[in-house]
Amino acid sequence: MASPTAAPHASTGDTPEESLANRYGGAQRRPSAGVSRRVRLVAALAVVAAVLVTAWFALSTSIGKITYKDVGFEVVDDHLTRVTFQVSAPADTQAECDVEVQDAQAAPVGFRTVLVSGLEPEQRSAPGDDTWTYTVDVRTVVRGNTGVVHTCRSL
Repeated sequence: MASPTAAPHASTGDTPEESLANRYGGAQRRPSAGVSRRVRLVAALAVVAAVLVTAWFALSTSIGKITYKDVGFEVVDDHLTRVTFQVSAPADTQAECDVEVQDAQAAPVGFRTVLVSGLEPEQRSAPGDDTWTYTVDVRTVVRGNTGVVHTCRSL
């Protein structure tokens, strides 16, 4: 016995694929490849621009900057500590560094400001040599436990 309702494609003459397309919508149109390439090109250019801006910021904050590094210290006696440190600065820069001696509780017990200046290019041992080592004596009120460079700044 036949079903009282006929198949939908039988009455309209559609194939099953056409019937499904009518019911659920046809195949989706994909955007053309030109739009996709354009989006990829814009994204690539944005990434390149972001990398260049990041590199520019990184270099602009480090070029010409004064950096310092603690090398060591020697407690000479209860009232004197010798501190050795390195400073890197451009050749034509004058700077001053604050050297601090601390006791075992990290309290400052001695302080000295040291004037440092870069060597002219003809006085350097190597063309790219912009790091100098300084050793300074710092008087203390009690025996020091460590000596450090607190900060350096250009004048």
